[in-house]
Amino acid sequence: MIPSFFLPDTISVSRRTYTGLDSLNNPIYGVPVTGAGWTTIYTGVKCRLSLSGKDVEYSRIGERIKPSGILYTNSKYDIRNEDRVITSDGIQYVVIGVTTSRLGSVVDHYEYQIQLP
Repeated sequence: MIPSFFLPDTISVSRRTYTGLDSLNNPIYGVPVTGAGWTTIYTGVKCRLSLSGKDVEYSRIGERIKPSGILYTNSKYDIRNEDRVITSDGIQYVVIGVTTSRLGSVVDHYEYQIQLP
């Protein structure tokens, strides 16, 4: 377990739940985090947010810098791929990968790869 003084940031986590199925039997999800279909799973999660790279997305009208990074939390949280992580200053990231860190056979903490949606 990571000591709390190494976890200076606070986040909230929202998870989308589908509201029904479309004609092709695909799930119908809500729109932005505040829309229907999004449920806040955790609030006040102590974490460490480390933005490492700044990928650039090119389009016809310009460039958009999309920071990505790693989010560290203790093992008591069940954050999954596609969950939305909202920082205390309102920036929203998408979890795109989960890594378990172990000490021997015990899960110590999780590392989540995140990026802007």
